[in-house]
Amino acid sequence: MSFDILKPGNTPLVKLNGLFGIDNLFMKDETKNPTHTFKDRLAYEMIRPLIEKINIGSQPERITFSSISYGNTAFSMGYYCGKFNEFARANIVKALAFVPPEIISKPFGPNTEGKIIESNLVLSKIKESCDVLNIDLNAQIYREKDLEKIALIEDRILGKFVDITEGLDRPAYVQIIIESIAQLKKAPDYVVVPFGAGILCNEIIDYLDDNKIKTKVIPVSSGNPETIAIMLYGPIWVDVKSLLNNGEGLTRHDKIDRKGRVRDPYLVYHVEDEEIRNAMKVLKENNISAEASGSSGFSILSRLNIIDSKFDPRKHSVLVINTGNGLLNFRRL
Repeated sequence: MSFDILKPGNTPLVKLNGLFGIDNLFMKDETKNPTHTFKDRLAYEMIRPLIEKINIGSQPERITFSSISYGNTAFSMGYYCGKFNEFARANIVKALAFVPPEIISKPFGPNTEGKIIESNLVLSKIKESCDVLNIDLNAQIYREKDLEKIALIEDRILGKFVDITEGLDRPAYVQIIIESIAQLKKAPDYVVVPFGAGILCNEIIDYLDDNKIKTKVIPVSSGNPETIAIMLYGPIWVDVKSLLNNGEGLTRHDKIDRKGRVRDPYLVYHVEDEEIRNAMKVLKENNISAEASGSSGFSILSRLNIIDSKFDPRKHSVLVINTGNGLLNFRRL
């Protein structure tokens, strides 16, 4: 088995002529990754060093990879752990998903095709490749050491413990913006990024800053705990109360992240479910597949001129990252 066919990336850049009233609108389509989500990039980078060790004849260390996730991260993490163990012909890695028990009552969807899947079915699919532990997200802000303690008490750790909820100690998503700029042959004026844990947004901001590129980043999320874009709701990483009440809220990342980067708070913009549904309707009419979270970037486009009064829909180029449609494609994998 070669891992080359499972490597994510080089996803299409699609021009959406005049959609949402913007002449130069582009979509980076992360639904074209192996499990239909940008999370594949994180999961692949998670195991890449272990693949390289096997390829040079070395024995990789045993690792339990974990994440607070009840959706695409958990599934992608488990998928790549399973594929790696097949490749290694041994149980070298393990996936452990921390899931809030209340999620069982919340359906996932609809997506642009109108599909809805019950959360118990999503959880059952995740359990095929991940060990699962319940976690109360309202009890505290959980960091890696907190999750490791819980996993130790429950005797769920194989080898070293590595949590990927807030990313890795190295970039995993940065190629999304690098590929997009190469495909466009220039940097876009704006890039709209769905914000859950914020890793994707952080890496894009870092790349643009490091290379002195003036693209303006617009992070979008939801402060509504009952939102249809369920994977965007993240009280650990953004002030969701301010998001819901004021339409914008500041991020809550550690001052120094695990990559060693200084992480100053920045604004994230709230999108309403009605805006997401309207965006999904337009996407459906144009044969674009996305789940609610992946559609969220499109839902704020009508308000770009409010967020930035200098925005000109006829002049400026806008890149929206469609983060995926993984959850509603589980049964295809």
